[in-house]
Amino acid sequence: MSLWAIELFAARLPRNITEGQLSTLVKTLAFGNATKTMRSAEPYPALPGFKIALETTLVPSGNINEMGDGSASLPIVIPSPRLHLTKGVGQDLEFSINLSTQQLLQTMASIGMMGKWSFIDEKDSFATAALFSSFTQLKGFDNTYSGKDFEVGVLASRDYVRIKPYVGVGLLLATASVPKSICNITQTKTVFTPHLFFGSEIELPMNISLQIDFADSVPTGSFALGYRF
Repeated sequence: MSLWAIELFAARLPRNITEGQLSTLVKTLAFGNATKTMRSAEPYPALPGFKIALETTLVPSGNINEMGDGSASLPIVIPSPRLHLTKGVGQDLEFSINLSTQQLLQTMASIGMMGKWSFIDEKDSFATAALFSSFTQLKGFDNTYSGKDFEVGVLASRDYVRIKPYVGVGLLLATASVPKSICNITQTKTVFTPHLFFGSEIELPMNISLQIDFADSVPTGSFALGYRF
């Protein structure tokens, strides 16, 4: 077994952290693992209008290992693999769901949902624009972290046939709870931040999506590889 795999298997959060450190912990884990659009603003049609993809987000752990009593054992970058399903339903509406299991890498399990409505078509304007709203439920690190993310935002994209670059902004609210062993002062924390992201879809025999996110100056990178039907 590689050192990387051993480190992930033993991943755990620090103990006896301060309230300020809890805020940083929540911002890193909640914002980093929030549901990503991974899509341009244009909607899929109702039929068949379906995509299935494997998505991986890389979340820098920052200074979490130095928090509290220094007992944390997180990798420098926390990988978060997910299964991502997207379906067009007509009327310029699209829904997606993503999910992962804690047993996969012994870090974070999640289930997320997103709805997207395209209200400007590139045929009538410079770019396609869409509104989106998402919800993510998180649990991980041997059940020492649980939380929920809520987001609303807007994104715009251009279609260059094979390449579809996009950019978006949202408002992200995250709430999380930890046991007293992690933070004895308070066990719940709610944080709120603007969220900026940009990326591109690449249409080849397989659909490739690349996205970079910034939430409260916490950068994450995501990659998805899938098929569109």
